Amino acid sequence: MNEAGFARARRRLRRRTAITVKRTALVGMGCTCMVVGIASVPSPLPVGFVLFAMGMYFAARGSKMARRGVKWVRRSLPPFSRGLNGIKHRMPVPMRRFIERSDPGV
Repeated sequence: MNEAGFARARRRLRRRTAITVKRTALVGMGCTCMVVGIASVPSPLPVGFVLFAMGMYFAARGSKMARRGVKWVRRSLPPFSRGLNGIKHRMPVPMRRFIERSDPGV
């Protein structure tokens, strides 16, 4: 293999590693937000549901399985789905799009 082939292989490996690190960070941050959201549900401030929704968004950005899970949960729990639809106007545009795309229409 010549020098150009090694350089190309190194770039490919660096990119693959960067993608893996980004996905792992997104899933980790999403799981953390979901746990903190669940823990803060009983608090007097209504931030638990918003944190949980943000956690679902981050986890779904990093994992195809999490995206499928969000759709399954929204189909299985219509009150949860209605709650997400109720807070989507308070969310940033990418999260709002995610909530709209994962809506099962129940």
